[in-house]
Amino acid sequence: MRFSTLTMAAALLCPGLAVRAQDTRENSTYKVDFTIRDSGDAGGKTGRKYSMLVAAGHKTSFKVGNRVPVPTGSTSTGGTLVNTQFNYVDVGVNIDCMVNDNSSKFALHADLDVSTAVMPEKGPNVIQVPIVSQIRLNLDTTLAPGKPAIVASFDDPVTSRKFDVDVAITKM
Repeated sequence: MRFSTLTMAAALLCPGLAVRAQDTRENSTYKVDFTIRDSGDAGGKTGRKYSMLVAAGHKTSFKVGNRVPVPTGSTSTGGTLVNTQFNYVDVGVNIDCMVNDNSSKFALHADLDVSTAVMPEKGPNVIQVPIVSQIRLNLDTTLAPGKPAIVASFDDPVTSRKFDVDVAITKM
């Protein structure tokens, strides 16, 4: 209680002090722009762009895509499927990130998951089980403010495609 009373008194007596207190790094907000480029994509030069506002020191999540049903078990009677149980898998782009301000640079922690589901050819009396292709990145890096930087570049081990991930952070 005493701390909040002192803070309120300081805000009333010196309004400029309260404004400076709000500008501290703990209260900062950042715009984080992710660009994922796929060389196998016709629009590979521009890539897919994802932007989010992140409060300093707080984890922010971004999810876009679908939930794909994956059969986990079934029962049958006389060769006919009666009951099938499913779990759901998130496919698409999932990004979790956190930003901290280290004076002249920004520290970024990001988890990226880019996945797709492909359904195999249909067959008679066969439950369709999708094949999930997934790329996961766990990044810890430091970036200069406002300057895009490649934080990951890799070749897909299954195809001949190459992926680049750029990130730019701007203080709001």
